[in-house]
Amino acid sequence: MAALVVAVGNTLRGDDGVAHRVADLLGARPEVDVRRVHQLTPELAEEMAHATTVVFVDADVEASAVRLERLTPNAQRAPITHTMTPNELVMLAERLYGFQGAAYLCRVPAEDFAAGGALTPVAEAGARAAARKVAELLNLTVEIL
Repeated sequence: MAALVVAVGNTLRGDDGVAHRVADLLGARPEVDVRRVHQLTPELAEEMAHATTVVFVDADVEASAVRLERLTPNAQRAPITHTMTPNELVMLAERLYGFQGAAYLCRVPAEDFAAGGALTPVAEAGARAAARKVAELLNLTVEIL
């Protein structure tokens, strides 16, 4: 697989599900594997090893605009837990499975994580901007209005 996009969040918690909206906007395509998860777990490390590029997409209440940043492996705590940070997962994928690709984190602005399925206008606009940035990074032809 050339690329792996990991949409992180809970669609039942308002803007927390914005990454899943980004996945919807990118659509299905053979050159990109899209995984939708509630949280990052060690099991994703093996999948990452088969990708040349990995993009984690997640809601960020502190982001005022969509940010796409390159990740470096980092283990600030024990790497085998039930949840992990993207940096910890990159480190695990490198050490256990020989991942040598590039990894990125796409932070999408979010405001409301209350129970409910609707995205706020800020998150919806962020999802569209994030989908455009991820598509550009992966050289995908996607029309996002």
